[in-house]
Amino acid sequence: MKYFGTDGIRDRVNNTFLNQNFALSLGEAVGMFVKKNNPTNSTILIGRDTRSSGEMLLQAFAQGLNNLDCQAISIGIVPTPVLAHGVIINKCALGLMITASHNPEHDNGFKFFSPLGTKLSDADELAIEQMILINEKPIIHQPVKVSSVIDSYSSHILSLFPKNLLYGKKIVIDLSYGATRNTSPSILSKLGAEVVTLSKEGGRINDAVGSEFPQNMAKKTILEGADFGIAHDGDGDRAIFCDSLGQVIHGDKILGLLAIHEHSKNRLKSNTFIATIHSNSGLEASLRRYKISVSLSGVGDKKVAELMKKKNSNFGGESSGHLVASDFLPTGDGLITALLVARAMVESKKPLNNLAEKITLWPSFEGSFLVSKKIPVERCPPLKDDLELVRKDLGDQARILIRYSGTEPKIRLLVESIDKSKAEYAYNRLAKTIKKTL
Repeated sequence: MKYFGTDGIRDRVNNTFLNQNFALSLGEAVGMFVKKNNPTNSTILIGRDTRSSGEMLLQAFAQGLNNLDCQAISIGIVPTPVLAHGVIINKCALGLMITASHNPEHDNGFKFFSPLGTKLSDADELAIEQMILINEKPIIHQPVKVSSVIDSYSSHILSLFPKNLLYGKKIVIDLSYGATRNTSPSILSKLGAEVVTLSKEGGRINDAVGSEFPQNMAKKTILEGADFGIAHDGDGDRAIFCDSLGQVIHGDKILGLLAIHEHSKNRLKSNTFIATIHSNSGLEASLRRYKISVSLSGVGDKKVAELMKKKNSNFGGESSGHLVASDFLPTGDGLITALLVARAMVESKKPLNNLAEKITLWPSFEGSFLVSKKIPVERCPPLKDDLELVRKDLGDQARILIRYSGTEPKIRLLVESIDKSKAEYAYNRLAKTIKKTL
């Protein structure tokens, strides 16, 4: 697809196709899509994160909807999972979150949600994309109906966990100057925690803070003597953790410890956990020791959720900090992830580092590289040849994953092996070839 990637539409505002005219045209396309698929319901719920471009894009998108006689309702600055919750309880035709997730402030984008609170399917995204007709029209700012769902979301979350779940716990949370400022600290406090907040207000979203820069959380956790730390991304659907010693816990270890704990409490449906092809091979090997089945989806929490449904599983996630716990919400929610980790600590009476030790990851090397063009690997002889050579050297107990980003002009490289030195050599060789040829 031209516009939609791994997680909706995302790009730099005003330096690419992503501008007011595109947002208006997208609104018209969504209006046509809604009218075609659900003629009796044309209400679209819209949330956004704290980016300065968010309101501009919201106004233009709403104008496009209005041109098709659809109603836009703005719920203001909210985390992505709050938007998903709002779509469900308000029985909307569609939900839109205006965000670029963990990307820098100068980017923005659009994530769409179905009436069930799930990400739109690839087929639905393609249908919308085919209806986009870019045209130059004057942007006329009109009042957009305003509502709120934060109180409903908060009540929902609080009803899912014991009232004093976090009593006696001290938690550091980095909000990334993002959309979780009115949800996560308040809910953690209401569940009994002493909360120390970082990056709440006064800075630029994701600017050397949050989930992409967990060292801030880790340092503060040590300084405060906290039990653990949480770092959100800008739109709040992810969570990264550190233990009381300030050690950042790998995302796959978080997924693994939750799978093991939920399995021990008979709360893991079908005895199956869903990870992605990007997850460390050590995760699957570790869970196998606990007789937990692991199925791998494509990259993206949408793909995770789709495979969870097929496998009748209620837990799945990505190593990037996305966890989908479908008994709680049908899409990723960084706060729910944090509360499930806290529940595992409380119920097991063990600190986070102790729980994480149950997962042994393979030595891994990964990185991403800017590319000028996305050439299929099989059509790039230097990279193809090097790939064949290092695969022979690594043998069976190893894995190489090369894929282009669906949201950025980057190629991602992952090499892992039981043998650390072989993995490092393979990674460095392939990285050098990528830089030379792409």
